[in-house]
Amino acid sequence: MIRRFRLEQKGRYEKLVIAQRLSDMVDNYLDGRPAPLLIGAEQGGIGEWDDVVIYHADEHYEHFQIKRQTTPFSDKHIDKADYIKSYKPKAGNKAAASATPVVPSDSAIDSELDKAMKSLSAWSLTPQSKQPPVRAFSLILLGLEVVIKGKPSDSITANHLHEFCRLCKQDGLDLAALSSRPDTPTQNVYKWLTTWCGFTDWDHVRQTMRTLTIHAVGSEENLEERACESLGRHFNDSRATLEKLVGYISTSTTDVNAISCHAMANHLKDARRSDAVTWTQYLMRPQAGSSWMVAGTHSLNGTTSLPAAHAATEVVGHHWTAGGNNRRLRLHATYCPPTPNTVALHSAILRLALHLKSGSHCLLLGEPLWRQGAGNELGRTLGISESDLDELPWIDNSEALSCASGREISSILEARDESSALHRAMNNLVWEQLQARITARLNSVSDMPLLAALEPKWRSWAAELTADAAARESLLEQLMYPKTEGLDGKHALRVGPRTADLLETAILMLLLVCVAIGNDDGNWREIPDVGDVLSIALQNWSGASGDHSGARPVADDLMAILGPSPASVVILAGVEGSPTSLLESGMADDFETSNSMAAERQPRLLVTRFGVLKHLRNGTLAQLKQQFQRHWDAWRDAREAAIEAYREGH
Repeated sequence: MIRRFRLEQKGRYEKLVIAQRLSDMVDNYLDGRPAPLLIGAEQGGIGEWDDVVIYHADEHYEHFQIKRQTTPFSDKHIDKADYIKSYKPKAGNKAAASATPVVPSDSAIDSELDKAMKSLSAWSLTPQSKQPPVRAFSLILLGLEVVIKGKPSDSITANHLHEFCRLCKQDGLDLAALSSRPDTPTQNVYKWLTTWCGFTDWDHVRQTMRTLTIHAVGSEENLEERACESLGRHFNDSRATLEKLVGYISTSTTDVNAISCHAMANHLKDARRSDAVTWTQYLMRPQAGSSWMVAGTHSLNGTTSLPAAHAATEVVGHHWTAGGNNRRLRLHATYCPPTPNTVALHSAILRLALHLKSGSHCLLLGEPLWRQGAGNELGRTLGISESDLDELPWIDNSEALSCASGREISSILEARDESSALHRAMNNLVWEQLQARITARLNSVSDMPLLAALEPKWRSWAAELTADAAARESLLEQLMYPKTEGLDGKHALRVGPRTADLLETAILMLLLVCVAIGNDDGNWREIPDVGDVLSIALQNWSGASGDHSGARPVADDLMAILGPSPASVVILAGVEGSPTSLLESGMADDFETSNSMAAERQPRLLVTRFGVLKHLRNGTLAQLKQQFQRHWDAWRDAREAAIEAYREGH
C-alpha cells in the first residue's frame, strides 16, 4: 500500500507542477499578456526529458524533468571511478564469487537523475542540438536541499548544481578561471557530470549547463496555492477550477495531443468570472505583406474555424454590445491612410476601436499615429462634440501576443473579405440597436392617433431598410456625412454605438416630419408636393471641404453645410435652436427676406429639433400637424409676398 500510495503521490505531484505552469499560462493568456503557446508530453524527441514540454511564444522549447525527491538521489561516490573501485557485489551473487573484478552496468548503478543528465549530455553532442528551435531544460524539485550524489561527509546538493548552472550562464565567463576555481562544490559538480553523466570537458559542461535551470517549487500545497492564486483572477471557484484543470491534464497530455491556452480556457469557460478580462487581437505580419492573424478570448464560446462573416459578427458583438467591462481590442499594425474606393481592414478595425463601450480599451501599435489618422479621417469629430477624439480609451502598445489558436488572413483578397464582414457586422448591429431604440421611443407615445400614424410608417421603413442594405447605408451616410464636408463616408467611421443617440434622433425627426406634412407617402428620400429631403444628424461637423479650422457646431455654419443647392426640406436633427434663429450668415432673420427671389439657395422648409421631439412625449398628432402647418403657411405667405414685391420692383 505504501509503495502504491507514493507512486500515486508522485503522479499527483507531476500533474500539479503541470497544472501550476498551465494556470500561469492561462492567467497570462486571459489577461492579454504574453504566454507560452502549447504544453504537452513526450513530444520533444529527447529521451528522459519528454515528460513535459512547453512551446514558448519566441519559438523555443522548454523540457521539464519533474522529480518529487525527498531522499538522496544517490549515496554513491561523487567520482564514478572511486565508486567502481569500492564496488563489491552482494554476497551470493555470481560476481561476488568470481576472482575477476566486476564492473557493474550503468543501468544498475545510475540514479534517475544520472540517467536524465546522461541523456542531456548525449543529446547536446548531436548535430540536432545546434539546429533551431532553441531548447531549454528545467529540473523541477521539491527543494534545493536534496542530495544529488555522494556520502554524508562529501555530497552534492541541488543547490550546488543550481549555483553551478547560474555561473555557467554568466556572459564572459572564463573557463580557465572556472576550472581552477578553489571551490569544492564547483569541482564536485564537474566531477559528477564528467564521470557519471557523460560530459567530456569544461566547455561541454558549460555550454550544456547554460541551458539548464533548477527550480525548487515546493510541496503539493505550495503548488496548489500558487495555481489557485493565478486561477482566482479569472474563475469563480479557483479550487474547483484547479481540480478540473488537473483532470484535463490527465486526459490531454499524450504524445499526439498538446494543450493550448485557448483550448484550456475554453474547457474552463463555464467557471469564468463575469468581470474577467477579454481581448481580441488583429496582428499584421509585416514580413508577410498582407497576412493577418486574428485571435483572442472573445471566441471562447465558439470555434476558431468560423467563416469570416460569422467570426466578424462575433468580434463586433463582443466589443460593441453592452454588458461586461475589461474588454480589450489589440491592434498590432501600423496606421495606413485609407485608399479611395477600397474597404481596407485597417479602416474597419479603426471604426471598431472608435466606438468601444465604456470600460473597454484599445491597445495600438504606434497609437499617436492612429489617433492622428483618425482625426484626419473624421475631421476631428464623430459629430457629437468638438472633442470626441480627446478621451478615446486608446493605449500605445508595441507588444504583440503570439497565439497557437487563431484565424489566418493570408491574402489581400481575404483581408478585403474580413473588412467587408466587419463593416457588415457593424452596420447590422447598429441597425438592430436603432430599431430597438426607436421602437422603445414609439412605445412611450401616449397619443393613440400619433402612434397610429408613426408606427405603420416606421414598420414600413424598417422592413425596406432591413431588406436593402445599400439603401440603409446610404441613409446613414447622409445622416453622418454631409456632402459639403468632403469626407469619405465609405468607411462609416462615424456610424457606431457612440453616435446611436444622434442617429436615433435623426430618424425620429424624419418620422415626425413625414407624418406632419407628408401624409402617407412621405419618406426619408422625399415628401410629395414638397420635394426632396436632406436630414443631417450631426451636432458638430468639421467645416466645408478645405476648411481646416477645426470642429464646430452645425448651427454656427448653416449656409456652408447646406451648400449651393440644398434640398427642399432640410432637417437638422442635431440642432437645438429654432429654425428662425439659424437664418444668419447669408440667410435673413425672417421669412420675408428668406423667401425673396434672391434666396434660391435656401431650403423650402428648414426643421430643427426645437419644439418637435416633445410631441413624442406629451403631444398629439393634431398639435404636431398644427405646428408644421403654421410653419408651412408662414413660408408660403412670405414667399408669395416676396415674389409680388419682386414683380412690382421690375
